[in-house]
Amino acid sequence: MDFVIDVACFLALPVLCWRVLRGAVPMAVLPILAGLAVAIAAYRFGFDKSLIGPSQLGETIGWIGVLVLAFSAGLETRTMSAGPKLGSQFIGSAIAALTLPFVVGLGIAISGVADPILARPENVAPWLSSAAIGLCLAVSALPVLVGIVRELPIADRPLGNLALRIAALDDAILWVGLAALLFLHLGQTDGVMSFDWRDAVALSLFAAMAIARKPLDKVASPHPVAAILVGACYLAAGAWATTVLGLHELLGAYFAGALVPSGFAARMRPEFIGKIALFGFSPLFFAHRGLSIDGAVVTPAALGLAALLLIVAMATKLAAVHLTPPMTGMSATEKTRLGLLLQCKGLMEIVAASILLQNGLLSPSSFAILVTLAIVSTTLTIPMFKLASRMFASRADAALQTPNSR
Repeated sequence: MDFVIDVACFLALPVLCWRVLRGAVPMAVLPILAGLAVAIAAYRFGFDKSLIGPSQLGETIGWIGVLVLAFSAGLETRTMSAGPKLGSQFIGSAIAALTLPFVVGLGIAISGVADPILARPENVAPWLSSAAIGLCLAVSALPVLVGIVRELPIADRPLGNLALRIAALDDAILWVGLAALLFLHLGQTDGVMSFDWRDAVALSLFAAMAIARKPLDKVASPHPVAAILVGACYLAAGAWATTVLGLHELLGAYFAGALVPSGFAARMRPEFIGKIALFGFSPLFFAHRGLSIDGAVVTPAALGLAALLLIVAMATKLAAVHLTPPMTGMSATEKTRLGLLLQCKGLMEIVAASILLQNGLLSPSSFAILVTLAIVSTTLTIPMFKLASRMFASRADAALQTPNSR
């Protein structure tokens, strides 16, 4: 019975709401909103939230879903890598779009001005927990952006595809940064594992996946069944390897997807796999993360700090794109619209924050603030992009009509 209640509240209800709202609110945020609402209600009205969830089976299904979602995000980087090379300017712009929000977020967190609200985690160096917050502020959400770009008008698709390619590179850097933070944290807490044969096997698996990419890329059009089998092997191997190395399974799932040969990745249809995971399985994971938040930490001060950090994250992302555009000759209008797409946090910030919370690098209050930031950022992306597009189009039309009226 607990599983039925879990599925009804945190899977069926969010999907139904998404259908009723006709996609006005991204599906990515609805499950965690449901879980967060129950957590706050349980605190305010004093009932036991465990009566609603999570169930053990629901947690397992949600965990499988988010693993597949991370894997599909890695696959997306493989299918987009076949596009034209944009050179050092593009790479520099992508790095700047990640670095500037990270540095500013790190500075705010390490200064201590928000400590009364953020509540630093215990037994963690301040610079390490501050870096965790900075990393979350720097995220651009690749999987959610894929869905947003598919809904853009044809005229906006080139700009959307450019945002996807920047987000793909930033996602890769994000996962590397997560792995580095976890490794440093393990060293700080004397948790670095002694190297044994299992660790050697884990590293060998990643090396084998990387080496096999080139010969497997020569297979022109692999059979879909073969592609799915290869993908399943990569996913299982990557998740197992990072677990053995003392890191997180989601890191292995993402990197496994990024190492799949491009031909096999295309045949696996990552966008379809991502949709199945997003709508069919992972909502339980995200809802349970929202449910796990202590309703007591969701205070007006916490919401105010989340709003402030959202403004900081958005402003620094826009500033980075304006200062280091990915292509020469981009107008200020296009830079602004590109920055508005890249400020979307989506599932990646929630996944990253969940990993950091689970490993003690974020406090529960920091996690609640970052999740709130991700929800609002993702929800505002499409409306802000459309509003900016209409405003710039109106100005352009007015500029064209002004000479004719004289």
